[in-house]
Amino acid sequence: MTQPATIWRNGELIPFADATIHVLSHAANRGTEVFDVLRVVETASGPAAVGLRPHVARFDQSMELMGMEPDFDVAGLERAVAETVLANPGSTTVKLLAVWAEVPEGTLPVSRRPSLLVAAVRNERATVGVGHPVKIRTSVMPKIPASILPPSLKVGGSYTAAIRQQLDALEAGFDDIVFRTAEGRLAEGTAQSLLVVDSGRLLAPPLDSVLDGITRRLLLDLARHDGRTIVVGDVHWDQVIGASELLFTSTSAFVRPVARLDDRELPAPGPVARWFGEQLEALVVGEHPLATRWLTPLTALVA
Repeated sequence: MTQPATIWRNGELIPFADATIHVLSHAANRGTEVFDVLRVVETASGPAAVGLRPHVARFDQSMELMGMEPDFDVAGLERAVAETVLANPGSTTVKLLAVWAEVPEGTLPVSRRPSLLVAAVRNERATVGVGHPVKIRTSVMPKIPASILPPSLKVGGSYTAAIRQQLDALEAGFDDIVFRTAEGRLAEGTAQSLLVVDSGRLLAPPLDSVLDGITRRLLLDLARHDGRTIVVGDVHWDQVIGASELLFTSTSAFVRPVARLDDRELPAPGPVARWFGEQLEALVVGEHPLATRWLTPLTALVA
């Protein structure tokens, strides 16, 4: 990942080295930083963000769920993304952060007002079509239920259990893990949605148990446009282990086919993964009918 030249913070671009918070800040000590991540692709008219409005709206929702009261609305944050990307040419990935940067006296933040930051970096591992196949194993603990932590809240502290298990999975020769719900149904990966291909259908877990992944939305939109059958609802574990294909979806790698789930080998990439790869490659260059829905030219936002 290439270090950016500048970071956007609370309305101004500052040098990368100056974008710091105190080691005793609320965000650093309590894991309360809210974030979102989106992709940027290069088009004939300059850089364009993939799913800009859904990503920024989800970020705004996370801040609201966390009890934060930011100084910038969705439109202001979209402009901040554009300014940051244009100030860091060649960027592929944008991260939005809301942090309580002050040092508190107790457990609560000093105020509800967060510091807002936007970073645009070049990630050499970011892919557009089909990414490298992955090997995953089933988590030893269930996904935290929505009654305890809303899946729509992207807050740093909620990823701790997943990261701990991913470290163990890496040592065992796997790339990642996949969670089940407390009832034993499919949930999601550490930072990815999982789609199941079953008898030609695309199965996706309901949003009351998993994050509303923007890339997941994109893939389902592409499939729906092609007339493919999509079933959003409880995905039972026997459907997962009996799937013809399993597909991880995320911002960094739009589609990553699963080559192994626990002890079961799968085709990777299979025909559905390859199809998605073709559609995505057409979309990012503006040659797909859904390109105008999903791509936002960033130069126009700062004109």
